[in-house]
Amino acid sequence: MVAPEATTRLIAELASAHRRLLDTVARLTDDAVPRPSLLPGWTVGHVLSHLARNADALVNLCDWALTGVRKPMYVSVEAREADIEEGAARPLAEHVDDIAAAEARLLERFEDLPAEAWQAEVAWPSGTTRTADQIVTARLNELEVHHVDLGLGYTFDDVPPETRDVLLTYVTSRWPADFQVVLRSSDSAWSSPDRPGDARIITGGSAALLSWVLGRSDGSTLTGDVPTPPAWG
Repeated sequence: MVAPEATTRLIAELASAHRRLLDTVARLTDDAVPRPSLLPGWTVGHVLSHLARNADALVNLCDWALTGVRKPMYVSVEAREADIEEGAARPLAEHVDDIAAAEARLLERFEDLPAEAWQAEVAWPSGTTRTADQIVTARLNELEVHHVDLGLGYTFDDVPPETRDVLLTYVTSRWPADFQVVLRSSDSAWSSPDRPGDARIITGGSAALLSWVLGRSDGSTLTGDVPTPPAWG
């Protein structure tokens, strides 16, 4: 592994997050697959299908970073949605095998990346360009938020505190400069950077803050004048 030290630590946490997800899914039976998830219009099967295809999409970004040849995450929005829909209704065992295999492919790509590739610029579907080391945090974010989205009892309180802080930084660092909000965790040392001008100060536990910044709650348990957060994708 030739990733930067901080990235190597996140890869280890990524493996832990993957195990937590599979521990949750292992308790299910096939009749759980068509149940509604917490995401409108998506079943548990849709969420699981998305998690597998997202790993493969991030493999594409790793290939881009390694070769310098543009390789987008998805061919198109329509192709992404079709792939998720195609896999959604499969038996649970197929979902588990698919997620495990896709995650293994992604972790293998991480092993393949030389030091310079981690700083290569790659583009997300939104058009935002980021260095390849952000792929690891992006995957960690996907695993944790969609583990919660399954609606199977896993909540943001179950995300390890250190990971909550990492994900809060990941999401808030992408906020537009004119979004005048500063977050302060009441149960950790984490806070978002100060902003110039008359910024709103919002305080709460890191799990509640993370749920809000990811659009999974209305922030009603937070302290302060809470607006709608920017989209995090």
